[in-house]
Amino acid sequence: MDRRRLIIAVGALLSVVTVVAATTIAARDGPRSLSAGSTATTTTTAAPIGQAGARGVGDPYFPDAGNGGYDVDHYALDLTWDPARQHLDGVTTVSAVAAEALASFSLDLIGLDVSAVEVDGDPARWERLDDHELVVTPARAVPEAATFRTVVSYDGTPAPIPGAEPIDPGFRTDGREVYVASEPDGAATFFPSNDHPSDKATYEIRVTVPDALDVAANGLLRETISDDGAGTETWVFEAPDPMATYLVQVVVANLRFQELTGPAGLPIRNAYDGDLGNDVSAAFERQGEMIDFFDNLFGPYPFATYGAVVVDEGLGFALETQTLSLFGRNALAEPIVAHELAHQWFGDHVSLGSWRDIWLNEGFATYAQWLWAEHRGDGTVDEIAVASARTPGLDVPPADPGPDQLFRATVYVRGALTLHVLRHELGDEVFFELLRTWVARYGGESATSADFETLAEEVAGRDLSVLFDTWLHASRFPTLADWL
Repeated sequence: MDRRRLIIAVGALLSVVTVVAATTIAARDGPRSLSAGSTATTTTTAAPIGQAGARGVGDPYFPDAGNGGYDVDHYALDLTWDPARQHLDGVTTVSAVAAEALASFSLDLIGLDVSAVEVDGDPARWERLDDHELVVTPARAVPEAATFRTVVSYDGTPAPIPGAEPIDPGFRTDGREVYVASEPDGAATFFPSNDHPSDKATYEIRVTVPDALDVAANGLLRETISDDGAGTETWVFEAPDPMATYLVQVVVANLRFQELTGPAGLPIRNAYDGDLGNDVSAAFERQGEMIDFFDNLFGPYPFATYGAVVVDEGLGFALETQTLSLFGRNALAEPIVAHELAHQWFGDHVSLGSWRDIWLNEGFATYAQWLWAEHRGDGTVDEIAVASARTPGLDVPPADPGPDQLFRATVYVRGALTLHVLRHELGDEVFFELLRTWVARYGGESATSADFETLAEEVAGRDLSVLFDTWLHASRFPTLADWL
């Protein structure tokens, strides 16, 4: 059963009878209580009209992230950035399917002012809770399994929120250049969303900026529209493959673009901040070869395009934003390029079921980075694994590192070592069959560590619980030599 049918079936079991018949509800232009402006009456004969969607998906690390009661199909982002005022105007359209009858539902939105909300063309009531939840009450309840469209108009000066080191996630600007690094829960700093990787959607991204600036974003550039009278240009991108909210990327800067062709004609477009020298592109010269190498190991590259964007900032990290990985000027090394590319299979195409499962992103991308290093002659994976096993901080289980340890060594290194031990246990043929099956089965969806462990036993045809208990779930770091 696919995810949408499953949540609709669960929603049917959870629906309750509500006996409130409400008249048409006027739009609002400022926060007030949900009951303000309504003329509700009660009756004992009203038909069921739904319940409030959950304010959070129950993620074990970020329980307030995301929302329940619906599944997003598509986001249309219409953003206007004014660098002189440091001001963002946005209109986001969210097309979704109700998993249960909804009297109200929530979207995640942080630090921005809402001016209007419509649901299916009618003004809707709304309120803000804790500067994080936007609770929407439509004029009429949304029936279970119905497709509905919510349009939110908003504006303000976006800013990142506190996060796990080294990322304070969200919308970032130095006064002129803009980029976003939203992992794990910062997408809500610049657009209303169901901000959790368990609910992926397709995107249209429209960004209007002064015509002296350029825009890079996920997916394929469909068109640019000039408004000579206003001195602006609108860049329109289409991202047709399901994408988690934290992987949305928007860069505004003076950019230099590079267009290449990858395997099977795959378009590769890179964007470099114009203040950086021409040598910045050297780290990306082997992108096409990397894609071809990973294609053979993991299955076909999963998206319509790929590329990288380099901003003129010393970020201290890179981020695998889907089809357009983000790099700072101090992260331009070929191993990092390979790592972020591998995430397009592991983390982007197959996304996390919960943030506790982050080793499925980082352990897999780290192991792919080791595979690439061996391919280019920088030592064998066995040698890299032995050296990596000396990394401090591995006495934390990678399958449950804790919300403050999302980007720590155990997630990356011990996660990769788990895969290396598994490869020795299964042999190359079965191991790489497992990885290809993982991508084929869960691509475009979200999955958990438990899903991977179950699939590994299915492909191997035997019990692997001791291996996974020792390497993924136990606190004590095992002795690598005992397993090779």
